[in-house]
Amino acid sequence: MAVILVVDDDEPCRDAMQMILEREGYDVRSAADVDQALHEIEEFPFDLVYCDYRMPGKSGFDLLAEIHRRNPSLPVCMVSAQASAEFDATARKLGAAGLLRKPIRRQQLVEHAERILPHP
Repeated sequence: MAVILVVDDDEPCRDAMQMILEREGYDVRSAADVDQALHEIEEFPFDLVYCDYRMPGKSGFDLLAEIHRRNPSLPVCMVSAQASAEFDATARKLGAAGLLRKPIRRQQLVEHAERILPHP
């Protein structure tokens, strides 16, 4: 079974993403910030990470860069309400496996996960 980490300081958004993915059969864990996410990644092998861009302290780009430094093959999808060519270019330059815009629709999230991971 594929294991996904959802990182977002917005608890309702984080919980909604987790619930959607769990209903699709994925094992999902969550973290509220970059430091908690890095701790989870040290403790457990993940197959995919969804990470919000704007969080207090370190940003999602900080997490993306650190994950790729430690494990370049772990796909990380950036999630943001921000829509700009600069944001998209930076995310891709840092190796993002995808970009999702908030508010995230259920179908959009499920289809993205299925493109990256084998269905459970």
